[in-house]
Amino acid sequence: MSPHIVLATAADDPAITPSDRLYAEALERRGCRVTGAPWDGPREAFAGADAVVLRSTWGYYRALDDFKAWTEAMAASTRLFNSIDLVRWNLRKDYVEKLAAAGVRVPRSFVVPCEVSAIGRVFEETGWLQAVVKPASGASGHSVELLQRETLAGQIAGLAEEARQAGVVVQEFLPEIAEGELSLVYFDGVFSHAIRKRPPPGEFRTNSRYKPTRTAEAPPPDVTHQGAACLATLPEMPLYARVDGVVRDGVLIVIEVEVLEPALALDVDPPSAERFAEATLRRLA
Repeated sequence: MSPHIVLATAADDPAITPSDRLYAEALERRGCRVTGAPWDGPREAFAGADAVVLRSTWGYYRALDDFKAWTEAMAASTRLFNSIDLVRWNLRKDYVEKLAAAGVRVPRSFVVPCEVSAIGRVFEETGWLQAVVKPASGASGHSVELLQRETLAGQIAGLAEEARQAGVVVQEFLPEIAEGELSLVYFDGVFSHAIRKRPPPGEFRTNSRYKPTRTAEAPPPDVTHQGAACLATLPEMPLYARVDGVVRDGVLIVIEVEVLEPALALDVDPPSAERFAEATLRRLA
């Protein structure tokens, strides 16, 4: 019987993305039935699925408790990719501290309450004049800001409610980001392809909402091996993952590891959709 695989989207944008459509078509060529359904829509759309793959569940952080409950329910009733253990691990950006403890090179980071006093202490301790701040639970560059020491109080007052509720990660600013963030994509821990996302002039954020330029990249094997070594420190090996960072003197500095609903840029490297489909079916065998 043909496996039924549901790609989870979001009610605000329920269609399967053009990138993920390549993945769906690769699965269909292998005999699967593939549908898309919003995680925050009717549960009946996921009933009887052989697997649910988290793909474009945009905005989940705005209804975090509901999303947690939904992923737990999916994990209890079907195969969830990535697994519920990885979902739990990735929901809070304090995982960066866990990566550091495992020996992965990351920007110096602090997870603190979203308060002027707490963030101010980070600046005092480090001597930083500027730092990146992001909600401890968030996605898509939402409420990510570059804080300046002299305007700290005013900038913190302007952060989103999600940051106040979840706390924030205050992170070392990496000047290499001006040359673009490197995104390394892996399937079952094997490097697939990479893109470089360059922010527009005057911007440091590379999320799609800020209109970066995207180009295919061929990083040296030493860099892709460092990305794979980073994934080996996770609670388990993800079916799909994106490791974002910059390279300094040949060392990959990991800014984020995305194993929840990362954009995978399959359209930049169309054969990658075939690799993703093959890796998925190996998991279901």
